[in-house]
Amino acid sequence: MKKTLMTTATLALTTLWLGGCAGGPDWQKPDGTSQQLHSDQADCQVMENKADNDQTYDDCMKGRGWTPT
Repeated sequence: MKKTLMTTATLALTTLWLGGCAGGPDWQKPDGTSQQLHSDQADCQVMENKADNDQTYDDCMKGRGWTPT
């Protein structure tokens, strides 16, 4: 129960944080779900933060099959 609550809270906060990053492209992927999108966005954001390079995020998303629109 505790693990589920923590996972839900983390996902909700990540979604809100990513939603605040307005101005970037919307990402589409054939058969991609919103859950996959949010998970990939969170992973790619972590990679970008570690690399300290703005292009890392886009490259990561594209590498996972997402296309900016």
